[in-house]
Amino acid sequence: MSDLELHLTSPAAAYQQRRAALAKNITRPMVIFSGHALARSYASNPHMFRAESCYLYFGGPPLEHAALMIEPGSDGQSGCTWFRTPPGPDDPLWLGPTPSDTTCATAIGIDASQIKDYDTLESATAGGNVSCITPPHPETLAHACKLKLNKPTEEESLAIINLRLIKDEHELSAMRYAAKAGVAAHFAAMRAARSSNSETDVQAALVAELARYNCRESFSSICTIRGEVLHGECAGRNLAKGSLVLVDAGAEEPGCYTSDMTRTYPVDGIWTSVQRHLYETVLRAEQSAIKACLPGKRYLEIHRLASQIICEGLVEAELLKGEPADLADRGAYGLFFPHGVGHLLGMGVHDLEDFGDLAGYAKGRSRPERFGDCFLRLDRDLAPGMVVTIEPGIYLVPSIWERDALVKPFADVVNRSAVDALLRDEFGGIRIEEDVAVCGESFSGPEVLTAGLPNDPDVVSAIIDGTIV
Repeated sequence: MSDLELHLTSPAAAYQQRRAALAKNITRPMVIFSGHALARSYASNPHMFRAESCYLYFGGPPLEHAALMIEPGSDGQSGCTWFRTPPGPDDPLWLGPTPSDTTCATAIGIDASQIKDYDTLESATAGGNVSCITPPHPETLAHACKLKLNKPTEEESLAIINLRLIKDEHELSAMRYAAKAGVAAHFAAMRAARSSNSETDVQAALVAELARYNCRESFSSICTIRGEVLHGECAGRNLAKGSLVLVDAGAEEPGCYTSDMTRTYPVDGIWTSVQRHLYETVLRAEQSAIKACLPGKRYLEIHRLASQIICEGLVEAELLKGEPADLADRGAYGLFFPHGVGHLLGMGVHDLEDFGDLAGYAKGRSRPERFGDCFLRLDRDLAPGMVVTIEPGIYLVPSIWERDALVKPFADVVNRSAVDALLRDEFGGIRIEEDVAVCGESFSGPEVLTAGLPNDPDVVSAIIDGTIV
């Protein structure tokens, strides 16, 4: 790896500021590990390495078997040590050159004297009360256990969460690039759909376009006609005319900031009346929810706003009966919209999810128990610099309609014959997803990072049929 391939997102001063901010809120040293590449079928055949997000956030160069240690009271430069594994004599033969210690020190804002061998981490932490952040990598976890490092306390975790929740301009710039790459990839997928025979053809076009932007998938792409399977992977099914294909995919740029967007469209670009109606319902819910992404707005309220609009569309489609507001209060939308309206986005497609609900839920808030709402990943008041996804949907999920405990409470408001007809037709699912950055009060509204990807049903059809090249 040459010096030009460090792919650090921010300048050294930004990393120093982040480390200093963390150091003010910890009372013991913290070690943050980079991790290592996970093996595929045998040890020397690994998956591509991806460093732990907190390690990258605080300036760790993207190298395996490395760690940052930040001392309480550090100014972001002194009191910070980078432990790395020196290259072996044969590494350049197989892996090429690695950046020099001087290059790494300059890039992350420490002195070269603060770089130590990874093997000395044991002596540096011996006898001390030291916390650690580790990725879920077996070898790294075992090493942290051997060193008798401690899991972070809730206060230590919150010190990191509160920093990472708010994206600075360097991070937003990286996310805009990830969005640009993701938009181009989705365009490629739409164009491929008109001439493809299978889901894999669509996925291949998408992944190839990401590679052109020097990006990789931010998660395993969902390119499927079984859109009712929320995290269903591409399985190579034939693209039958009349089917809806759901493509949920995003880009991870070289610094590991991500995008995540979803589009749903007919394989041949021709909407049936029910497909179009439900699509436009989801689009209305999405657009209203995006407009509500303002500073101070509670994310749970945005979820509820989208849910009521979905109830309105389901009543219009004669799938539900009654007043939409009453149906929303009862949670009837959960039968058709069983997931939350979105999640945090950043360095990781579900940003900070490794911290669980401590990151997603503000103090004093907890996950709702009601089906559908219980899958909401976020309930915080929005603030400038936060980036979230907005992704409402409508799905006909056979396994939901087979569960009496879920369906019976709504027997009086469900048009079961109409639902069953769509289930027999294997309707699938519709989801539309955008990446949204919350802006300050001086702005007219949020910034939609993925606005370059059309979601108007007529425009989408025109891209698929080739009217729009």
